Amino acid sequence: MVRVVVGAVSVGAAWFLLLVAAVLRLRPGAGPVPDPLGRRLTPVETALLRGGDWGAAQTALVELYLAGSVEAGWRRTVRPGAAGLPRGCSAVARAMYHALFGSLHPRRLYGLDRVRDAVRKAAPELEQARLVVSRRRVGVVRGLLLPVFAAAPLGAAAGGQTAGWLLLGLLADAGAVALWVRPRRTLRGAAHLARLRRSHAEARRATERRPDALLLSVALFGAPALRAQLPRSQPPGSSSISSRSPTCPRRAQPRSLLHHSGDHFSGPSRASGGDPHGSPQAPSTLIELSDSSPPNPGC
Repeated sequence: MVRVVVGAVSVGAAWFLLLVAAVLRLRPGAGPVPDPLGRRLTPVETALLRGGDWGAAQTALVELYLAGSVEAGWRRTVRPGAAGLPRGCSAVARAMYHALFGSLHPRRLYGLDRVRDAVRKAAPELEQARLVVSRRRVGVVRGLLLPVFAAAPLGAAAGGQTAGWLLLGLLADAGAVALWVRPRRTLRGAAHLARLRRSHAEARRATERRPDALLLSVALFGAPALRAQLPRSQPPGSSSISSRSPTCPRRAQPRSLLHHSGDHFSGPSRASGGDPHGSPQAPSTLIELSDSSPPNPGC
């Protein structure tokens, strides 16, 4: 009898904590708002909404790559490009550009304090609009979830051969894991992201000749957009249709990589011949930033 009571209390407490954590995690910004910030989100903010800090860092790196400010090196590294820092770029891209010396793996570049601080400073407006939850709230939620992970062992130990307690404990553990790894965006943020993806569906067909739309596609869809829309560049010395083909004339420099957000951006681009020698394994290097586990999974 005592073991049954202990099992019921432990599993019941776990489910109560799970419910409180779910309310704290999902409740802020439950209702959709047509224009939560009163303006369009920048690509970095859009990526932050989609993929957290890791997504924002990936998009900022693509922003620099499309402007020719960085290029892919060997062994999945990035290195400074021929172009300087483009005017009007995001604060995260600016931090990456100034922090990059020589060749560096994207994960190590993101791990630098200067870059991480710039990414964190991009979040407060999204938090105030309740599109993403604050880091403090995430910490509180995870603190509530820690005891939940003990529900299944305690239920099994207290319930003996009763499979019901074990099943309830395992279900509580599964719910805790789902909340633990859930992105920071709220229900309002998820609805806004879905609306942006629907309204900018044509960005999935953008190429490097339309860097503003390509950057928006990366911000909205992440690594799948990179794989589908950023063709693999050739090693130095080989032909590259995108930059040196005699049948493909050089086009005028695109007006803005951030055109859709209303910001001004200028600088050489891949479409305008800003990278005359190509770069090895460019897409795989950029995709590495989203396919690898971030240094801080809680971002």
